[in-house]
Amino acid sequence: AAFPARAFFQPDFLPEVQAELRSRGVKVQELQVPASAGKDAARSELEAIGLGKQDMVAGLPWFVEIAFEVLHIPVPSPPDYPICLQHLLRRRVWESTLGQVEADLKSGTYERIFVKPAEGAKGFSGTVLTGPVDDMLSGEFGLLSPEIFPLVADSGGRDAPVHCSEVLEMNSEYAAYVVDGTVRRICHYMCKKSSCRCRDGEKAAAGEPVLELDMTVVQDAVRRLGECEETKDLRGYRADFVLARRGDEDSYETTLCEINDGYVSGRYDDCPPKDFADMCIARFAALQSSRQS
Repeated sequence: AAFPARAFFQPDFLPEVQAELRSRGVKVQELQVPASAGKDAARSELEAIGLGKQDMVAGLPWFVEIAFEVLHIPVPSPPDYPICLQHLLRRRVWESTLGQVEADLKSGTYERIFVKPAEGAKGFSGTVLTGPVDDMLSGEFGLLSPEIFPLVADSGGRDAPVHCSEVLEMNSEYAAYVVDGTVRRICHYMCKKSSCRCRDGEKAAAGEPVLELDMTVVQDAVRRLGECEETKDLRGYRADFVLARRGDEDSYETTLCEINDGYVSGRYDDCPPKDFADMCIARFAALQSSRQS
């Protein structure tokens, strides 16, 4: 039977993808419990549904991971920086904790650090923190405030594990949506017309050369991910690339920003609902095959 037979969505989540699945004959149901009701309420509703092997669940990462618990699907480790693509990072990447980052900024060990969650649901979006004290981390409404960032608190607060990396000078940003080893769509996002080197930017309009993503690099990365033991089951995902300045030169090279697991990936407007739905389906089908009885 075609997967999925049923698809369950958090309220108001990706209505365009819900419509796409309905057009395919999938029984789509929007759940009733809002995200604001919290994890226990969401778990109760998901348990009452009677989820099975032909079902797919879509919503915020923490919500989908509760569905994994109900389905006895192990939560996968985030594929952010696969070993097989280390050569494309072009910067130092290491693991730390929010508390250690706070200390490193205060001591001057680093002036600026890019940080993002290292495991579990995305408790916050990746961000650049600047020393010696950054309100985004240590302030009243910062990442360490349990009232503002409860998922960070659940992950340990100052002990919460994070990925850190050196801050690169990045230009154009692109998201590649991949399904079963095929790049379905490349979306150019967060375009700053004044500085972006794309063909629609002001620099191109002023006669400066247009810089484009090196698709040879992208396609080779997709091939490696499909062959690597670490990521071979990652059938649906979004690979984010940027053009990063090469040292002190006035030239840029295609650089891996991160790999996003399909179930946590957002949809940019340029990605058709059909391709995004296929990505979600491929990834959830693979995850269903990892169910533990």
